[in-house]
Amino acid sequence: MARTAASGRTPSSRRPARRRRSQITLEDPRAIRALSHPARLTVIDELYGGRVATSTELAELTGLSPSAMSYHLRALADLGIVERDESAADGRARPWRAAARALNVSSLATRAQQAAVTLLSGALLDAQRAELDAYVAGESTLPAEWRGKVGLDTGTAYLTAAETEQLLTALHAAAEPFQRLGRRRREGTRRVRTSLLVVPIVD
Repeated sequence: MARTAASGRTPSSRRPARRRRSQITLEDPRAIRALSHPARLTVIDELYGGRVATSTELAELTGLSPSAMSYHLRALADLGIVERDESAADGRARPWRAAARALNVSSLATRAQQAAVTLLSGALLDAQRAELDAYVAGESTLPAEWRGKVGLDTGTAYLTAAETEQLLTALHAAAEPFQRLGRRRREGTRRVRTSLLVVPIVD
């Protein structure tokens, strides 16, 4: 009968998953600016949405070549934003995952941080505008059940700081079950953009 050497390892190609941090907060303007590339925003969407993906899968999602996507992933890994998924059974696939469960940007204390966040915000809004434009232009080509499934609502309200915090918490809580449900691709699903914007107006 074959025996396994007493090396402390289990006879399996699957490594135990390293526990991820609960949250990463970016303070370095260089790291904040690094997220502003459209392909990197897609990577953040996918991996921080709870999914694990290879560079080839992410390249297909963004339209980049696998080598170009590998460059972006290495850059994000150097900043500690993404990491290899060491628990994957097939080491040859070398998938990537988020380095934490949440990614936040720090308060805007310096001009460099403010400039970096302005750049990132612009990139996010540009990407979402492009997705909305593409939906409007292509809605008639979609299956009937996907037509009219877009929502755009805006308004203002006079709120206290505490009420604004309550609003943010409520909106996050409403979206979270659907984000969790949508971590895996299932039959009949497609990628759906969800966006949350709550901004105190500076008069």
